[in-house]
Parts: sequence; structure tokens; C-alpha cells
Amino acid sequence: MPRHTLQPILLVASMFAGGTVGYRYIEGASWWDSFYMTVITLTTVGYGEEFPLSEWGEAFTALLLLSGVGVFLFVLTEIGRTVLEGELQEFWGQRRRSRMIDQMSGHQIVCGFGRMGRAVVDELKRSGERIVVIDRVPERFERVRDGALPSVVGDATAEATLIQAGIGRARGMVACLKDDAQNVYAVLTARAINPDLFIVARATEDEAEERVRQAGADRAVNPYQISGLRLAHLLVKPTIVGFFDASLGRSGEELLLEERALTPAHPLAGKSLAEADLRGRYGLGVVAIQRGEEFIVDPPVETSFERGDVIVLLGTREQMARLDAGTPEAADA
Repeated sequence: MPRHTLQPILLVASMFAGGTVGYRYIEGASWWDSFYMTVITLTTVGYGEEFPLSEWGEAFTALLLLSGVGVFLFVLTEIGRTVLEGELQEFWGQRRRSRMIDQMSGHQIVCGFGRMGRAVVDELKRSGERIVVIDRVPERFERVRDGALPSVVGDATAEATLIQAGIGRARGMVACLKDDAQNVYAVLTARAINPDLFIVARATEDEAEERVRQAGADRAVNPYQISGLRLAHLLVKPTIVGFFDASLGRSGEELLLEERALTPAHPLAGKSLAEADLRGRYGLGVVAIQRGEEFIVDPPVETSFERGDVIVLLGTREQMARLDAGTPEAADA
């Protein structure tokens, strides 16, 4: 228990204990009568004396009353300070988080901060993404209220809450609320506000997967199906699963699978794999190219990169950073 909460409780308890013991030994009253006399004295209810008081008893009563008033004022002050500090801390914390969110653009929004939401946030943080989390239960944010994670307390299906989270400026959103219907509503609302948003939604039933897609989700994920596939693959293909875990950064290894989208102005657009020579210049392997709905796996060297392609690359963080910075010379050092 915090010290500022424990101290007033101990003071009040000591006043009642001291008063009871004092009346017991000064007036020779029973323990119960002494306690009762202490209660009516400290609470100033105005009842008559439980037993006749001697001069020493009257002096003790006067001292007990004055001490009781002082302790009462102290307790009121501590309660007021605790409440005020908590409210001010929450107020300024919310102001600071709101300012952080207002300055964000191209961020990811996670709707729902339960067990799945926390796993999503952890993975996005490892990837260096900027994140805003929405949840209607404020207690779930207690562990991150030290300023590490911008958050909004509210209903993720409500337009005002999504706007507060910067949905219009966001790059992507994950709807991982517990209820499938809530995920559908969150997707509908988000898509109406930001038509260009990339949305991934949780769906625990086959029918729900179709509904969230119809609502506007770009991808629908059934966590039970994914978990089942992973368990089966770990049983029969553990080496392959280990490789993908390592390439996605889950095992702490350096080797990563990353993707890069080729915008019209990207320097690789229009070049063949041989001309780009990503292996020789950066040490990166091209695993696949996504072109529309098609995947070109292990593309031959004569394959050309086209605008709008998404390249799946295998390499280290340092090699990826050199590609992004366009500094191939350092890769050869």
C-alpha cells in the first residue's frame, strides 16, 4: 500500500487505540465503554458521557478532541491531495498523448489492447512502427501510461474515437477487438473516414471473415486457424518454421524478411534484377515479387521490376538500411 495512503489510516487507528487505552487506565472503565467513549468523542456526535469523568479524564478528553480535529484535517488534506494529483496526472497525461497523436502521420492504429492487441503492438514496436492504441478499458493502459505508447480510451467503433486516434492520417489499422461484430463496425467506420487505409481485421468465424472483407478490410485473419497451422507445422516442419521465425526477427537473429514497395519514383523501377544487382551491391536476396495478386517466387535475373511491385527481400537490418539510403559502397567494405 502506498505510504501516502497508509499514513492517514495508521493515524486514525492510533487515535482510537490511544483513546480507548487512555479511558481504560485513567477512569478504570471497561474496554468497551472506553472504546465507545472514544468514538463519541472523536466523532463529536454530542451524546452524553458514558461514565463520570475526573479532572484527569476531562483533560484527556480535551486533548483527544484537539488531536482528533488535527488528524481529521490531515486526513482530509491527504485525500484531497491524492485525488487532485491523480486527476491532474491523468489530465496532463491525456493532453500529452493527444498532442503526440496530433503530430503523428503514417502511423498504425491497433483497436483492442487485450492479449492479441498487446502481441500486435509488441511486433509493430519491434518493426519500428509508430502506434496508437484504442481500448475502452483504461486499466489496460496502466502498464504503458509512462508515456511510451500513445493511447485513446474509447469505443473503437465510434467515429469520434477513431478521429481522435488520427485515422485520417494513419497508414494502417488492426481491428482485433474480442467480438467479430465490433470488428466489422470498426472496419466500416474506419473505411468511411479513410478510403486509402490498409486494414487487417480479426475474425474468429468463417462467416465473419467474409463480413469484415465486405466491410472494407484488406485482410481477414482467423487467429484459431493461424495457431492451428503453426502448431501443425511445428510438429512436421520445425526447421522451416524456425527459419521463418528467424527471418521475421522473432528469434533475435540478424537475418530478416522485409518488403519494399516500388513507387513510380523508386530507383529500382524499370530495372531488371541483373541491372539492380541487389545481391552484389547490398548483399540482399530477392525472395519474391508481388505484382498485383500474383507472386513471382525466386524470380530469374532477367525479370524487371515494375512500378507498383512489392519486393520481398532477405538480409540483415544493416543491408536493408543501406538499400533505403542508397549507399551500396558501404556494403562492399
